[in-house]
Formats: sequence, C-alpha cells, structure tokens
Amino acid sequence: MKNRCFVPFVTVLIPVALSLSGCTSAPPVPTKPAAEPTASREIVADWHLYSMGLYYKSTKNYTTAIKYFLDAAAHGVALDLVYEKLAECYSLLFDYDTAINYAKLSIEKNPSSPAPYLLLYRIYVNLNNHQQAAEALEQLIAVDPEPVEVHFRLGVHYYTRMKNYDRALVSFRAILDIAASKHVEDRFLEYAHYYIGYIHYNKGQIDASIEHFARSADINPGNAQTLNILIILLMHSTQIDRAAGYAAQFLERYPDNARMNAVMGQILYLRNSPRAKSYLRRGMGDASPYGITARGLYYELLRRDDRALASIKKSLENNPGAVAAHVALAKLSLRKHKKRVALSEYFTAGILLYKAKQYSDARTYLTKSLALDDGIPETYIYLGKISEETGNRSLAIVHYKKANQLQPRSDIYSHLGYLYSQRNDFAESMRNFDRAIAMEPKNPKSYFIKGIVLSDRKDYPRAEQEFRTAVSLDGNDTYYFYLATVQEKQRKLDEAMDSLRRALAVNAENPRACNYLGYLYADNNMRLDESIDLIRRALKHEPRNGAYLDSLGWAYYRKGDYQRALKKLLEAQRLLERDKASDPVVYDHIADTYKMIGDREKALEYWRKSLHLEKNPAIETKIREIEALIKQQGN
Repeated sequence: MKNRCFVPFVTVLIPVALSLSGCTSAPPVPTKPAAEPTASREIVADWHLYSMGLYYKSTKNYTTAIKYFLDAAAHGVALDLVYEKLAECYSLLFDYDTAINYAKLSIEKNPSSPAPYLLLYRIYVNLNNHQQAAEALEQLIAVDPEPVEVHFRLGVHYYTRMKNYDRALVSFRAILDIAASKHVEDRFLEYAHYYIGYIHYNKGQIDASIEHFARSADINPGNAQTLNILIILLMHSTQIDRAAGYAAQFLERYPDNARMNAVMGQILYLRNSPRAKSYLRRGMGDASPYGITARGLYYELLRRDDRALASIKKSLENNPGAVAAHVALAKLSLRKHKKRVALSEYFTAGILLYKAKQYSDARTYLTKSLALDDGIPETYIYLGKISEETGNRSLAIVHYKKANQLQPRSDIYSHLGYLYSQRNDFAESMRNFDRAIAMEPKNPKSYFIKGIVLSDRKDYPRAEQEFRTAVSLDGNDTYYFYLATVQEKQRKLDEAMDSLRRALAVNAENPRACNYLGYLYADNNMRLDESIDLIRRALKHEPRNGAYLDSLGWAYYRKGDYQRALKKLLEAQRLLERDKASDPVVYDHIADTYKMIGDREKALEYWRKSLHLEKNPAIETKIREIEALIKQQGN
C-alpha cells in the first residue's frame, strides 16, 4: 500500500494533443479472483482486498471493484488510495456525486496526492462545470506549484473552455518561470509561448504577440501553423527582415504554398530583386489580400499597368499598410507622369518602413521621394531620424539643419542642441537651445531638454533653473521628478522631497517618483512606513526592477528588519546582474546588512565587490574596519 504513483488521464488539447505522463505501476493482482477473505487471513486482509479491487477495476467490473474497495476501507489503512480508487470507479459508472465525495475524502486524507484533484477536474469537465474544474487544478497548484503539466492543463482549460485569457496567461507564464530554474520539455515551452502569443494578439498587443510566436517557432521550426501566424503578423507590422527569414524557413518545407510565395515576392519586390517575379507568379493565386497584392506587383513588373493598377488599388483598400503596394503605385504613377502621386507614395512607403525600424529600406524610398522634390522639410527630418537611429549623428545633424533651413522649428533646434551636446560641442549645443527658446519662449520642452544636458554636465545650478522654468510653464510629474534629481545633487534634500511630493500630487502612480521619494526617506532614516508604502507602489508597476527592490531592502534595513532586508537586496542584486547593471550602492547595502546579522566575511565580500565597481573612500574605510574585526576575532 506504500507504492504510490500519479496516473493522470489523457486530454486532447487545442491546437495540439498532449498527454501527461506518469507512473503506471500498481500492487500485484491475482490472475483470477481469489476466494472471499476470511477472519483467518485478517493480517493481510487490507492488502488483499485492495488488490482484488484493482483486479476487478482492470476488468471493468466496477461494481465488484467497489465492493472490495469498501471492504478494504473498513480496515482504515491507506484510506487516501482506497478513496481515490472508489472515486475512479464511481466516476466510470457515471455516479459523479459519489465520485466527487470520495475524491474529496481522498484529498482530506492526503492533500499532496495529485490524482484525486485531477479526477475532480475530469468529472467537472464532463459535467460542464468549468469553474469548479479550474478550482480543482488551482487547489493542486497551491499544494504543489512545480508540475508543469498541471499549469499547462489549467492554462488550456482557461483559454479554450472559459475564454478567461488573463487567468490563462498566469498559467502559461508560470511555465516560463519554472523553465528559468529547471528543465521543461520543449513541447510545453513551445505551446506556452504559442498560447501567450494568441492572448497578446487578442489584447491588441502585437509586438508582444510576435515575440512569443517567434519563441514558439524557434523551439519547433516545423510547426507550420505557428510560422504562418508569425509571418503574417510580421508583415502586418512591416518587419520585413524578420518576415523574410521565417518565410524562407517556411518555403524550405512547403515550397508550393501560395501565400508564403506571395509574402516572399513582396519582400523581394521591395528590395528590387529580380527573383521577385517567380515568387509573385506562384503567389498570385492565393485568395488572401497577399495574393491580390502579388497580382498587382507581378503585373507591374510585366508593365501591364491597367491590370496592375486595379489589383494595387484593391490591395490598398484591404490593407493601407501594404508597403510594396505603395511602391508599385509610385512606379505606376511615374509612368503616367503623375509626379506628385509618386512622391507621396514613396514618402508613405518610407515612413511605414521607418516606423517598423526597417531603416535601410526606409532610407531607399525616402531618398526616392527626395529625388522628386528636395524642398520638403519632413523628408529631411525622417532621414535625420534614420541616421540618428543607425548611429550616424553627424549625418543626422546635416539632415536636421537642412530641414530647419527650409522651415525652422523649435523642436528641431532643441534636438540639435541635444545632438551637439553628445558630440561635446557644448557652445553649439547652447546656441541651438537658445534659438529654440527664442522661437517659442512658452514651450517647456526646450527648457527641459536643456536642463537634462546641463545636468549631464553636472552643472546642477543651471539645470535647476531650466527645470524650474519648465515646471512654471507645465507642472507635469516628469519635470518635477528631474527637478528633484538636481536638487538632491546639490544636497537640497527638503526641496528635492517637496518636488517629488508635487510630482506625486500630479500623478500618484509615477513609479520613479514613488521609488525616489521612498528611497530618500529610507536613506535619511525618516518616515519609514511611508517609505515602504511608496516603494511598494513603485514595484506594483515594475515588480522586477532591481533598483526599486534595493530601495525596499534598504527601507527594511532602516527599520531593523535585517532578514527581510537581505532577501530583497539579494533579489535586487540578481536582477541587476542579469541586466548587466550591477550597482556599487546595492553591494554596499548588502554588506551593511550582513554586518548587522553578524556575517563579517560576507560583509567584506560585498564591500570588495562595491569597491571593484567604484572607488569610494567610505567603502575603503569600512573594509579596513571589518578586516580589523575579523583579524581580532581570529586571534
């Protein structure tokens, strides 16, 4: 009766059939029914009766099996297993009420055994009581949160049967969290990402959806359904480079798929590749909007302009974001000597590609637009943005200056001021800020950006002046936050805290302001309960923010709750190191905490870590003092 194992039932999932594996061993059973138990065999009666119950259950004689299990139960041995088998038998006889009662009795006897919870789940599903089915699995997870199979089953249940996507998301994310610390089978990871991708898609969160579908496709490149969804989303988002890679992967396996040929043809058309024509020809039979676009592009390449124009117009009616269709319309317009239409279409294609961060392609079509009319300032602004995004600040400045020659704008002057500061041309930086302010003296953004540049140069008094002007024109929480940063740098602690309180009066949920004010309270050993509340508010918005966790740990330290402080500080260390953002202050806080709980060796270890990142005389003093204490302790 001590040999126990978990034998879960198999369920068909959408869109893939997965079953949960488990042990199938059981106590040995006789090859034929044994004689009725007698008093002379009392010493083994419980085992014998249970075995007979298993035998009759295996032969699907559930009524006789129940009789033996009930007789076994009378001995009071291993009742959790006996009740579980009774529940199974009654469920197989469709007596669900009795089955539920025995499953619950089994759980009472042994809450850690998964089998009765899973049986309850199956019964409630059969009864279409999906809420109680979910609760059965939730109770099992509360007892043992580790089994990935249970999280997966619960996630699919929430998603497919209850349409509760938020709860499904919790279950699938739990699988990813478990995978961070232990091995999880690829099939569960693949479909966890797959379902999360659909949940984000249903919420309109396309970027997040794409990333999870991509993770699913990377785990199993052979899943055509996932690849298809991913490629269509990437094309819809104009992420041409990524779509091309996955489309090529798809076509390696399914070279005759019309839709993927249409997709690949569009991509190659945008790159002006001669290979586009063959893909477009194979894709133009697809009934989707991609097939319509493929027809238009194919006929444009053949210069059958009337047929091309009809398909292109229909394509843009269905999908105004179809970049290749805009390019084709530009080419058709040029052939009809409609220069302004061609210019507009090239410009539109360039902007769509820029917004999708397809900078090389965007530059190509904006340059074509520029060749048709070099007097449009917006074209130079976008070319400047592309140059800046790709790391060419010098060329960005050239483009922005040209835009301002055509049509001066204060925001462009402000941005030029920022770019010149990045090149350490401080004089030219200030000249551009002054031009911006002269153009629009009531625009707070110019003062704000100028203040940031001055703060970066550690000119805190002048930065404070600019931030104060910005605040006087628009007292938003961001301006107050940055004002507080330079006030604190000047040791104007009361003024800094007042600015942060003003920021929170404007936006009580600003996480940076909550954390900063909470940390200042903690660091100065004041209002510690309020400090903890503020930092917790910040963490509600960003629960994995290492800096915020450090603040909370430090607040607990100030309250003398060193164990709780150490837990939060070590978590902060782990997250910051994961993000390659290790902070000497965090190491210092951890060392202080270890010292207070009496672990001098650990304190020394973390002060040395802090000193390795940043030279600090105060840390050097702490190290000397702790080394002296350790030496004295050794003597």
